[in-house]
Amino acid sequence: MKKLKKRKSTLLRRYFKSMALTISLALLFFGFLMMIFIAGQWWTDKVDTLTENARSIASVYSSATEDSKVSDEGLLKSTLSIMNSATKSDYFISDPEGNIILCAAEGADVCERHSNLKISKSHMESALDGGFSDYATLDEFGEGRFLVAVPIKVNGNPVAAVFAVEDAITGLLPYISSIMTAIFAILFLALLVIFLAIYFITKSITEPLGEMEEVTSYIAKGDFSHRVNVNYKDRDFSKFASALNKMADELAIEDDSRKSFVANVSHELKTPMTSISGFIDGILDGTIPPEDEKKYLRIVSSEVQRLSRMVVSMLNLSKIEAGEISINLNKYDIGKQIFETLLSFEKRIDEKNITIEGFEDMGAIFALADRDLIQQVLYNLLDNAIKFSPPSGTISISAKNSEEKTTVTIRNTGQGISPDELARIFERFYKVDKSRSYDTKGVGLGLYIVKTIVNMHDGEITADSKLGEYTEFRFSLPHQQN
Repeated sequence: MKKLKKRKSTLLRRYFKSMALTISLALLFFGFLMMIFIAGQWWTDKVDTLTENARSIASVYSSATEDSKVSDEGLLKSTLSIMNSATKSDYFISDPEGNIILCAAEGADVCERHSNLKISKSHMESALDGGFSDYATLDEFGEGRFLVAVPIKVNGNPVAAVFAVEDAITGLLPYISSIMTAIFAILFLALLVIFLAIYFITKSITEPLGEMEEVTSYIAKGDFSHRVNVNYKDRDFSKFASALNKMADELAIEDDSRKSFVANVSHELKTPMTSISGFIDGILDGTIPPEDEKKYLRIVSSEVQRLSRMVVSMLNLSKIEAGEISINLNKYDIGKQIFETLLSFEKRIDEKNITIEGFEDMGAIFALADRDLIQQVLYNLLDNAIKFSPPSGTISISAKNSEEKTTVTIRNTGQGISPDELARIFERFYKVDKSRSYDTKGVGLGLYIVKTIVNMHDGEITADSKLGEYTEFRFSLPHQQN
């Protein structure tokens, strides 16, 4: 349990950190974009303000000149002073030659600072030609400043220009600072809410993932007893948990079958090998008299054949699961093949006095299939039918053709199979008769191989049984393969 909690905690921290980092970077990027946007908006607003104020000054100057009141500089100086104070900018007027002729200085047309300022010819031409706005490109005004120039026209002709200069850093930083303080305060509160939401959302995701990770680690180690809680709020997690539990159930069944198979094979190999070794040693050391040697050699031969069948079954299973067996389709008489297969069981049929029914109504029945593979199907089904038929029992065989397929049915009288066992009869390594004594030499591979071969032909096989009466197997082979 401590290991599970530690695993969940690690997963929670990992997801929380990744999501928190992602959102934090996204918000920082958003803040950076906001700062650029605000700076751009401030620049636009500042240029508009400086331009509008410069035009107002130009209008006052133009009106005074047209009314022959150029000498009345008091109004212009007052206007320049008001504009400077209101906007914290520097407004002044230059003549066409680039000389500063008026600023907001008291008692003089131009202060000492502006008297030393000379506007270049190219800049002056741009100002008189309609004006311009720029940032930190005019050397005479210094770096880090906004600059706006507006022409002054008298009777339609440019006679001077109004310049407005403002320190960009001094004006922009307080503006951005106030806006960004508000934005980051909001972002901080948003981050708190988002981090809380991330924590609980991440926890709701990582807890089931951690539990599933823990269960899968047990499954990987071969412990199939653990299951995942399926009652999650998220339907997708519940579905995934159900699928994981189903996989664990199937693996547990498979593991039980494998263990049973290993035990069965070990026992089945050990028994004939012990018999063979004992009888041969008895013959060699004289324990078995010469007149009985043939009798015991027949037993040895039977056990060798039994071992051979077991090895063939396991080899076939290995080839099927490795995909090494391919089918070679041919059209042939399956009715004749059934008869030939029955002949190989003639001695056993006679010994149990079994009656074979169905051949009197069977003509030539052609099927499209791999003859050798279907031979294994018929051999295994007939072997089971004979094995589980009681003495003086009956085996009914039929083969019929329809427009789409060939169907073969093999039914034997006998004890039958219970519904629970019938549902698992085609499983690998499963032995229906494990609690009875009819078959002591099988390992539960025959019907699994039969089903696999029929499926390789795109066919179907089914089993039906009634306890105390009969067991029936029916398989069909389509006339056309997909």
